[in-house]
Amino acid sequence: MTNPNSSHQETSRRNFIKGIAAAPVVALATGGNLLAQAPSGQSTATAPNNKGAKSKFVAIQIGGRSFVDEGVDQCLDTLQETGGVNVVMATVFTYGTGLAGRQVRSEPLPDHGVQEYDRVHGGSYTKVHPEFYENSVVKDIRAPELGDFDILADVIPKAKAKGMQTYALFEEAYNPRLMPNFEKVCEVDVYGKLGRDTCFNNPYARAFLASMVSDWMTNNELDGMMWESERQGPLNNTLGAHFGNINTRTSSINCFCNHCISKAKEVGIDGRRAREGYIALDHWVTKTVSQPARSADGSFVTMWRLLLEYPEILAWERFWYTSQEEMYGIIYGTAKSINPKAKIGWHIMHLVAMSPFYSADTNYARLVHVSDYLKPSIYNNCGGPRFAQYIRNVQSTIFRDLTPEEVLEMHYRILGLQGEATLDKLPTSGLSGESVGVETRRAITDVDGAIPIYTGIDIDIPTGLNEKRTQPSDVKAATLAALKAGADGVVLSRKYAEMKLTNIAGAKEALQEFGAM
Repeated sequence: MTNPNSSHQETSRRNFIKGIAAAPVVALATGGNLLAQAPSGQSTATAPNNKGAKSKFVAIQIGGRSFVDEGVDQCLDTLQETGGVNVVMATVFTYGTGLAGRQVRSEPLPDHGVQEYDRVHGGSYTKVHPEFYENSVVKDIRAPELGDFDILADVIPKAKAKGMQTYALFEEAYNPRLMPNFEKVCEVDVYGKLGRDTCFNNPYARAFLASMVSDWMTNNELDGMMWESERQGPLNNTLGAHFGNINTRTSSINCFCNHCISKAKEVGIDGRRAREGYIALDHWVTKTVSQPARSADGSFVTMWRLLLEYPEILAWERFWYTSQEEMYGIIYGTAKSINPKAKIGWHIMHLVAMSPFYSADTNYARLVHVSDYLKPSIYNNCGGPRFAQYIRNVQSTIFRDLTPEEVLEMHYRILGLQGEATLDKLPTSGLSGESVGVETRRAITDVDGAIPIYTGIDIDIPTGLNEKRTQPSDVKAATLAALKAGADGVVLSRKYAEMKLTNIAGAKEALQEFGAM
């Protein structure tokens, strides 16, 4: 359908994007807060179908394959009855298997749905209206594997009839091979290699994301939206401050494209020096990881010398994050200009609950002005093996002077965690439910009541064969900890298609015990 006010909305959207694009120049030049330049638009969002003061926002992330396999009505009934779900976060766009498709092939099938594996092509799981992509170089994005099924048009009316809200969920999970012209919107790493993600400062990339958001918000009666930007800046990636296998060195050092170099120059950052610094740091990491013994000065001292020699390294890291925050502002402004009542928020990557570096970069308070809510992903079950890998990564680079066990203890102290597992037991035990409460309280304190915090609860996110597996008691404990910490709600994650119903039921049990149902 065509919005009769589309011309006015497009003008408003262009004006907003023009304004937000200039914000970092002013903010970085004056030392001010980038997000203070963006419209606030905050609201104290309440849980849908509020049954009383204690009612909570209870969302679940779900892909189109589940609706096709189980039937929309049956699926919605299962979500309500089993988990007390009142918000459907429907995956509208992804090329990944984390939010789309059935269970991943390495994992056992859950206790519902079609009992066989599938293949994910990916793209848009809702209708693509070409008129919204006239200014986008990326256009042909309709996912083919579910036929004409439309996860918004086919779900929203039925969800509404059952008293449930629908939020559009989309993520940065692209497949350049399946997206014509992706090379025109992608990042470029420090060595000149094209990346698999979009560049936040690339005008074509901005136009592409704004086109999708405009399309979805104009043509569907959405109650809200959530974007997953699951990546971090070049410094953390270079140092291996993540939970991937550092030995594979799959994390790219981005972005150094012409758009970034030009924009950085405008705010006084020398892109050439930044590139030199990151290449030197990358070489230092390679050498440090491979050497069998401590160097004469130790790893931390030699790394710090590099940062002193190239202050542009830290400047470029901050520049990357302000660019990501700008993208949040563009998405927020685009959506709000079309539907001011829709609640727009962000999935905060799981690293926020384990990496002090990522926590420092991802400042909850800075996001308040372009958010109606935040979902910090405090995944304690898969958090065990992931945290253990993260610790081994940073111990092999930044903290080579310490033992892995000492690095873990240091992180526990920094993160305010007590009584958690030792490094050898962490992969099989996971983190405690109380760890979810600790990070939830921090998020609530940082936003200072301006917006709701909906804690991400992990249910059956894949782990290794001999690593922690989710149990109903885990889900109950994590959900209760989030609610007791003051969370306004929870988001059951990653996707319904990989969750056991018995584990989903653990969330409902917690809600009932807390008195939120």
